[in-house]
Amino acid sequence: MEKSILRISAVFFCCLLALPSISCQMNSANKVKSELNVDLIYPYPHVSLDNITITGDLQLNKEMNVSSFVADFSSHQWPQQGLNCQHVGRSPYSTAENPGIEKWRFAATHRCDTSPVIDVDGTIYFGSNDQRLYAIYPNGTLKWKFRTNDFFGDYGEQPGIAANGTIFAAGTYVSRLYAIHPNGTEWWHCETPRIRTSITISDDGMLYYGHLHGLDARYPNGTLKWTFNCGGVQSTPAVDSTDIIYFGGIDSSTIYALYPNGTVKWSYPTGAWVHGSPTIAPDGTIYCGSDDYYLYAFYPNGTLRWKTYTGSGMRSSPSLDEAGNLYFGMWHSKIMSITPDGAIRWTFPLPDGDRVWGSTAAISDDCTIYIGSSINMDMNGGGEIIALDLDGTLKWRKTLCDSTLRASPVISADGSVYICSSNDGTPEAWGYLHAFNTMENNQPPETPIINGPAEGNIRKSIKYTFKANDTDHTPISFYIDWGDETHQQTIDNEPGIIISVYHTWTKKGTYTIRVKAIDTFGLESDWATLAVTMPLSYELPHFQFYKWLFERFPNAFPILRYLFEI
Repeated sequence: MEKSILRISAVFFCCLLALPSISCQMNSANKVKSELNVDLIYPYPHVSLDNITITGDLQLNKEMNVSSFVADFSSHQWPQQGLNCQHVGRSPYSTAENPGIEKWRFAATHRCDTSPVIDVDGTIYFGSNDQRLYAIYPNGTLKWKFRTNDFFGDYGEQPGIAANGTIFAAGTYVSRLYAIHPNGTEWWHCETPRIRTSITISDDGMLYYGHLHGLDARYPNGTLKWTFNCGGVQSTPAVDSTDIIYFGGIDSSTIYALYPNGTVKWSYPTGAWVHGSPTIAPDGTIYCGSDDYYLYAFYPNGTLRWKTYTGSGMRSSPSLDEAGNLYFGMWHSKIMSITPDGAIRWTFPLPDGDRVWGSTAAISDDCTIYIGSSINMDMNGGGEIIALDLDGTLKWRKTLCDSTLRASPVISADGSVYICSSNDGTPEAWGYLHAFNTMENNQPPETPIINGPAEGNIRKSIKYTFKANDTDHTPISFYIDWGDETHQQTIDNEPGIIISVYHTWTKKGTYTIRVKAIDTFGLESDWATLAVTMPLSYELPHFQFYKWLFERFPNAFPILRYLFEI
């Protein structure tokens, strides 16, 4: 008996000693289950989902105090996909004074296939395939960057910002979920199956996300609450005011509604994959698109309200205007608007091959729709941002990159519009965060620097490089006068990077290359110049034979004489 008491006392004493170590690691699923009094489901024998590495303070008690995470998300300017956990996509901020001019762009060192979010102070967060989460000030300068061991983004996924400012971001390949303090330090991370959605934060502070095996619900301290197994999920979940969770499955081709405890409220099978993310209207109607070419509308009890044939699959969320009309992009070359009753209002056609893949529209308070599109996607023709009026009239559009664009635009309190893009293999400019708005006290770019040979051969393509800085970080293009009555202008690029351009002169002579940098607001630098001479011509083999031939027959071969300038 005395030995038993001693053993119990020793165990109790060891537990007391172990309590501080919870700030470093939580390894026991049974302990978490007993302390939280919740049902935990662990379907992955090869992954310890409750193995959470903690690098900050952890609150853990029976009631699971998440009060600091409970939303009033109105303080953040755009904290998650679709603005809130209902994914309405309608900002309270106006862009009426936004002229659609790119005021700055911030370069990452790899692709940026994620979408940004914005906190209460206007700090913009986005991830990149350089394994970093970036925090950018509203003026386009770096606040901090957080290093991970994973790529961020594949289908335009967005991080989520909790009410207390914690940023939740998921890697998509090594598959880790990170909780990061607003100052850029890590709170915790945990291993998960490969996450393929944005992070949804519900009004009660819970985290929801989809992955290769189903949907997870996780407490904000990293503890797994439950997993719903349904096969792959690329549909970012939406949560209504009663904490019912809605999402679609790829493998199951089904739209689901789950109770907060992870059990099924109702489900509806569609005719194909469900990549689209649900949107919940103020009246409780749930909208969700499927790759079976239909957009579905459900009452909260799961009864089908209507379905409308759209002629294409949807890989984003519908966004809602104040009247309840829906706006969304489609896989097959169009942007559409549908009434709350399911009638098609208009279709904005895109060129053949253009696709909206993953980009959810953002609607401003002044009724402008912003959405990203991929140009000639099958040929990887680039990406653009498009601005439309609510009636489908084009306001402006701009090409941003030479690779597929999957990101969603977001709107800040000052009316700025932000979106990410990627380029294919350009060493100095793989991915960007772009910012569109006006700029006060804008300064012209600095005078460019030209590098290249001072002489060369005619009819030979010669490479010249151009570089110019801009104190405002405003994107710039180069206007080039080659001195032979030909001119060209490059596309906009990040200031400070080297742009290569090739040119061919056809006649011998001395030429002066002149170049100036022009920012997106039209301000110009001084001209830079470089004198080049083309004293040499390219001689084909046996050129002496051709010269003898021309001398022997002085009136023959006029075309050859012209080509050889003889």
